[in-house]
Amino acid sequence: MGRFETSAAFYRHREPYPSAFFNAVAARLGLTRQTRMLDVGCGPGNLAIGFAPLVGMCTAVDREPEMLRMARRNAAGENADITFIESGIEDLNCEAAWFEFVTIGRALHWLPREAALPVLERVIAAGGHIAICGSTATDAPVNAWAATFRELRKTWAPDPGESRYKVDLDRWFDPSRFTQMEDVAVKHRQSVTISDLISRALSFSTSSPAVLGERRPQFEAALREALAPFAAQGALEEELVAKAAIFG
Repeated sequence: MGRFETSAAFYRHREPYPSAFFNAVAARLGLTRQTRMLDVGCGPGNLAIGFAPLVGMCTAVDREPEMLRMARRNAAGENADITFIESGIEDLNCEAAWFEFVTIGRALHWLPREAALPVLERVIAAGGHIAICGSTATDAPVNAWAATFRELRKTWAPDPGESRYKVDLDRWFDPSRFTQMEDVAVKHRQSVTISDLISRALSFSTSSPAVLGERRPQFEAALREALAPFAAQGALEEELVAKAAIFG
């Protein structure tokens, strides 16, 4: 069983990227229909699908077959022209300096740094950019429920501190030729249900169905009970910030 096999189906409930985010990054970096893009650790394809209409060629790689199955299905539903490859970045075989734009979403902490960095340096053209992307809750009052959600989920995880997710970007890219230039950030709001948030919790590797095992019903019940006071007719509002840390 792959690491994400039991959580892949729940990834559609992760914090989304709005269309304004893709347009903002494309405008800042001058992406065109001649730009060749690579999405590393593509998961269900959210970044690749969002950027595909703004570039000329989009390739997405992931080592998890179930994630790629979902990504292909999602791309077909959006009529997105993307080449999907089952591979880790360290095994990617392509021409040198082939890509001008690379995205890495919620996957950087899973990449083998010592093996991945030389590949990125080889395949990215001079003047090319890497965008490390993520979408997280802000500290807006509307997100009052978020701390409860986060802390309760951590109490059921084998690594409550979730140390794997805490990556120092500057240190990760040192001593490569890539240095951080700036951040592109776009705020947006959406409504979510308690069921959506339970599915979001199940999408994390530290609280996946495989990790929870027989405890899953109790975990879901605990989340539902904890979030109920924050919901109005079963729905909650959240403010998110989609952010890209640009390296060049």
